[in-house]
Parts: sequence; structure tokens; C-alpha cells
Amino acid sequence: MEISAIREKSNKFVANLDAMIGAALESRADEFVKLNVEQMQDSKRADDATITPKYSPGYAAFKGFSNPNLKLTGSFHKRMFFATDGRTFFLSSDDEKMPSLVGRYSDTIFGIAPSRKEKGQAVALGAVSELYNKMVLNA
Repeated sequence: MEISAIREKSNKFVANLDAMIGAALESRADEFVKLNVEQMQDSKRADDATITPKYSPGYAAFKGFSNPNLKLTGSFHKRMFFATDGRTFFLSSDDEKMPSLVGRYSDTIFGIAPSRKEKGQAVALGAVSELYNKMVLNA
């Protein structure tokens, strides 16, 4: 492929950068959801603070630990989703328990914490690079 063709394809990619980034990140949505779920399973919020309030003593005895991981049947985690417009991203769950869990624990249960930022950035960079290579370099 000639350099002028690469330049033309690259310019088109950059002209639609938000859409391209959005498409690239959406292709890896499951990986972003996995990072958020792992974080919840470690009882961490998107700001790396521990999810609070702690479970009640009775429920903590049932679960075997007192810090919430927001998992009982797994449906809340399984119904999590990732969305983006190429500039910002959004993580949530369409499980029926979502409003009550957000009400109890706040919406900071959703998002990628600073401790997982490097992993999230690696996923994003890999996705954008893959799409660029496919669309511009035909690789």
C-alpha cells in the first residue's frame, strides 16, 4: 500500500476519532466489565475505597465475610454492561437489584478504580490499535 493511501485512511480514522474509539472500546466491553466485577469481588468501589456499609452480622456470617462483594446469585454481575461514546464510558447493570444496590452502596460501585487503571488502559490501547491496524493498515 502506498503512503498516500495510508495517509488518507489514517486521516479518515482521525476525523471520526470519537466514533472509532467508541467502536474499539465496545469491542472489548466484556473486558471492562470483568475489571469492574473483579473490583466488586474484592469489595472495592471505583475510587478504590472499600464498599460500605458492611454486611449485617447475620448476613456476614452467612457469606463468610463482612465487606460487600455485591454477589449472591451472580445475576447482578452477569447483567453488567459497558457503554461508551468514545469520550467517556459507563458501566452499570440492568439487573433488577441495581437501583437498590446503588441506593445502599452508591453509584461508585461502577467504574474502573485507579488500582486497575493500568489494566483498563492496556485494554483500551489494544482495542484502538487493533481497529487502527485493521482499518488503516489492513493488518
